[in-house]
Amino acid sequence: MAKSFIRVFVASLVLVAFLIGSLDIKTLKASPEEGRIYISPAVIDNPSLGPGSTFIVNASAENIIDLYTWQIQIEFNPTILNCTRAWIPAGSKFNFPVTSPVIIDNTRGIVTLGASLINPPGVNGSDVLARIEFRVVGRGFSKIEYSKPYGENTFLLNSKLRDIPVTVEDGSFNNWIPPPPAKLYINPPRISDPTLTVGSAFNVSLSIINATSLHSWKTKILYNNSILNANVIFEGGFLKSAGSTSFTFNIKNDYNETHGMVEMDCSLVTEIGVDGNGELAIINFEVVGLGKSNVVIFEADLRDPSNIALPYMVSYGYFNNMLIAILEIKPNEVSGPEYTPGSTFKINVTMEAVESLKTCIFNLTYTPSVIQEINIYIPPVLGQIPSKKLQIDDEAGYIWTKLTYPDQITTYEPVTLMQIEFQVVLLGISPINLTDTQLLDVTGKSIIHEIHHGIFIGLIRDVAVVGVIPDLRVAYKGWIVKINVTVRNEGNLTETFDIKVYYNDRLGGVGTITDLPPSQEATIVINWNTTHVTPCTNYTILAVVDPLPYEFDTADNTLTDGAVKIRWMGDINGDGIVDMRDISDACTAFGSYPGRPNWNFYADLNRDGRVDLRDIGICCNNYRKGC
Repeated sequence: MAKSFIRVFVASLVLVAFLIGSLDIKTLKASPEEGRIYISPAVIDNPSLGPGSTFIVNASAENIIDLYTWQIQIEFNPTILNCTRAWIPAGSKFNFPVTSPVIIDNTRGIVTLGASLINPPGVNGSDVLARIEFRVVGRGFSKIEYSKPYGENTFLLNSKLRDIPVTVEDGSFNNWIPPPPAKLYINPPRISDPTLTVGSAFNVSLSIINATSLHSWKTKILYNNSILNANVIFEGGFLKSAGSTSFTFNIKNDYNETHGMVEMDCSLVTEIGVDGNGELAIINFEVVGLGKSNVVIFEADLRDPSNIALPYMVSYGYFNNMLIAILEIKPNEVSGPEYTPGSTFKINVTMEAVESLKTCIFNLTYTPSVIQEINIYIPPVLGQIPSKKLQIDDEAGYIWTKLTYPDQITTYEPVTLMQIEFQVVLLGISPINLTDTQLLDVTGKSIIHEIHHGIFIGLIRDVAVVGVIPDLRVAYKGWIVKINVTVRNEGNLTETFDIKVYYNDRLGGVGTITDLPPSQEATIVINWNTTHVTPCTNYTILAVVDPLPYEFDTADNTLTDGAVKIRWMGDINGDGIVDMRDISDACTAFGSYPGRPNWNFYADLNRDGRVDLRDIGICCNNYRKGC
């Protein structure tokens, strides 16, 4: 008796849902929306779809009135995608009795097909026009778009053989894997030269390191217009090495009250890219005042031949024609995994841009538990051997130095005052600082100067994302998807860091790994709440650990997983719409739970471990919702 009641109740509920759906459809017919043709899914952004992979898109039509004849021509980039087949679904209301041959041209990147009725009237409604399967043959970006203009090779005709006006919505495919970031920099990075007086001119280069398939670039550069004015800009040889280019520039020395600006834009004429290092542009500056100016790169944009933005980082330039002496540590950073206990390295204390120097005093400090001084060499400067006074304290970690030269020293180029050899004692970090500095001229007067410190980094900070596994490959909008992220500490320091999970380019959640020892792995579960995502979309899951301070190998700080498909809540069979088929599937699984023969995981919409009337009610509540 109970089972009979359930069958009758469910049947009644299904009938009510059907009637509600019918009422909704009638309402739409009473106030028809504008028709459209579109590609579904609209965006496929999935680096895991490498060459050899296949996928299917739907070319669909919505809210069409009196469709009698239709033809679509879909265009794509044949260097990235090849069409393997295209067909009209058997159950589509637009599968008309007369069909055209399917024409696939993977040289031009087009696929064409269509269908027609024999006698009026036409058909009203929404459905799939065609399904198109692609095989991936390369990496990059490809549009998946209807041919333009609408009405030529792509058209929908009514029973009077007139074009049906529609909105056209195209799709796209992208499986590009970003290369390591290039570096844009001003070369030379620092000009400190008091001989560059007002009226003088000099050149700097905009250069690039580690470019990958660079097809075009543009950028702006700012400078202090009371110190510098740009005269002219020439294209560098980097892109020209691969062929003809288009290069334009615009100089605005009065960009605002304080700064001038130059804009540059360059691209190769043919669809190719260039790898490596080189010079992008040469900028000729005129000196118009005394002082200092940063030369700042901003709003740069690098593109590959598919017009995909390339990652980059920038390093600014610096100009100073006032005589400000510089006392600094060179190199300013010593780092790398080769600096293990027992290894050695050398640094120099250098000076430049100084006139009439007689005495130089400084205290060089370091961390004695990490590095120890083992050798000191004081060379002549411009042929002069100084008298020396040194105080060395290996326990405290300092070398106090006083150098007095027989005659005055004038130099605008860097000269070495002292060379120190250190031995690594322990893995760690040690600043190498210059403190208590004095530069004195022949009269004993202090010389104004800048100080640039150094640093030793003798540890390895390296974390890697080695696994990204969602617990679901298909989920309903509103479900929680658990993303299991595994990371490994490949360095030699215990680390605490955050892990971010993205779905496409949006942040889905953040988790924290605490005190992960070297050479150990840890797995964290990050919950992705899909309440606000768009159904009928494949989302690529990306796990990211932001680079740690002094981390050298950041290429493995990100890992991309395959796609998670988000369905409409209640679309049990995954055909893109909640209809009677889904309600029927829920009824078939009614009363089941895991382990039962009729158990259907995707019919348990509320995820309580049992398919019951709550789940059927959710189906009915979303009836006729779809892609």
